[in-house]
Amino acid sequence: MSLQVELFRSDDYVRYGEVPLFPLLCAFFEPLLGQPLEDASFRLAFLPVGDPSVLPGPPSMVNLRSSHGYVQVTIRRNGELIYRHPHPVREIIGKPLQEILLKREPAETHWGFGVRGEALDGIALVRPAPEISHGIEVRSRAGRAARFHVEEVTGPEPPAASLADLAAGVAEDGPGLITDGLVSVVVSEAVRHGFLVSTTFSAEVEEGGFLVGRVFRDSNSPGGYIIEIVSAIPAERTGASMLNFTFTGESFLRAGELISAREADEQLLGWYHTHLFPATDALGLSSVDINLHRSTFRRPWQVAALINIDDHERVLRFYRTDGETMARASYWVAKR
Repeated sequence: MSLQVELFRSDDYVRYGEVPLFPLLCAFFEPLLGQPLEDASFRLAFLPVGDPSVLPGPPSMVNLRSSHGYVQVTIRRNGELIYRHPHPVREIIGKPLQEILLKREPAETHWGFGVRGEALDGIALVRPAPEISHGIEVRSRAGRAARFHVEEVTGPEPPAASLADLAAGVAEDGPGLITDGLVSVVVSEAVRHGFLVSTTFSAEVEEGGFLVGRVFRDSNSPGGYIIEIVSAIPAERTGASMLNFTFTGESFLRAGELISAREADEQLLGWYHTHLFPATDALGLSSVDINLHRSTFRRPWQVAALINIDDHERVLRFYRTDGETMARASYWVAKR
């Protein structure tokens, strides 16, 4: 049996490694059947029955392929059937993993796991959004005058700059220093190389994070902006699957702390995430992506970066809003 079990530590689900499945099955079924199973064969049929339950700890365990939360287990020795019965995946894999991980990493309180193998490629691995650990709710009594209110404070006007000041002369997706007059994107070579070459992105769930840098008024286009992206910060405390990516409030808190720690007078310029299929002209941001952007990244100069990933290449595109729709934004590589 060549199946492996991938391990993800904490409720941030950071990939930890993998262990073979067969010893875990033996550890669970040998006490149950009262006999050694080293020479037995296991046949597993994963059933499309959801089981999002968490196995209580310590440490707590969750099956990240919970859409197939049950498995029909058949055990044979020398062709003779010795056991057949369905079980929750969290039981037959989660329990032996608990014992191993408690000894190996006693300080870790939560783990995610997912069985991996060629036969399971069609089962989505889903990383749940973590529960918020800090929050506050403010309520006022009915009929009582409000004691305070919250409103947005307008920031200072950005300094002026031109594309010629910041970027090389040819856009990655178009010729020359020609803009659409709304938002032009300048990206550092380090960020571009990371998105397109050096960053290891998951091939099973969408990943994302935040774009950081500086914003300028476009000196050649009244009302237009130029943003210079100098860093990309992977988001923490997120939820993800093969089909979507979700921020939480804590994702933004941690990003804000990292931006402040840089002490470089930088701002949150937008966000990025991956799509796990080839790029086409017809397939850009999804309706979910657009709703997330318009509800969360409301500055006129904030953008969404999309990295399409397939077996052969990666494609980087940027999108900006004009208040009603979202459209492609050309980007250039920074000179500095």
